[in-house]
Amino acid sequence: MKIIIGIDPGLTGGIAVLDSESKEIIRVEDMPTSPEGKKRKVNGFGLMSIFGGYTRNDIEMVYLERVGARPGQGVVSMFSFGRSYGAVEAAVSLLGFPLTYVTPQRWKRSAGLLGAHKDASRGKVLDLYPDADVHRKKDNGRADAVLIARYGESQ
Repeated sequence: MKIIIGIDPGLTGGIAVLDSESKEIIRVEDMPTSPEGKKRKVNGFGLMSIFGGYTRNDIEMVYLERVGARPGQGVVSMFSFGRSYGAVEAAVSLLGFPLTYVTPQRWKRSAGLLGAHKDASRGKVLDLYPDADVHRKKDNGRADAVLIARYGESQ
């Protein structure tokens, strides 16, 4: 079995693991976080726990959403996001997994969601996988990760 991993980075993001042959969801998780003062940060140990069950031979590809600063975002929030993004890149790199970046426009176009509202991802995933664990409003990151992985599976 070969595996594709889709990652929506950031504190409210998610990680999805799909079987590249059957396209079935193996695992879908919130981005692991831990407290840092009054805020939260991506937990590197949590990332390694999610990824650690797989070897380089298991992974066909990891698809990470490529995002950057947007006008109007504060310096502190962008620094925090950059730390999260770097933690994900480091974990993937340390395990020797192949990595491909994909823009939101690309995977959303592939999913038929370009220009759709944020919650449309959950609806799309539930159409494809009625039992997927994306039923809560806050599961947008998980749903995005599933659709990022499905984008990768179609490449």
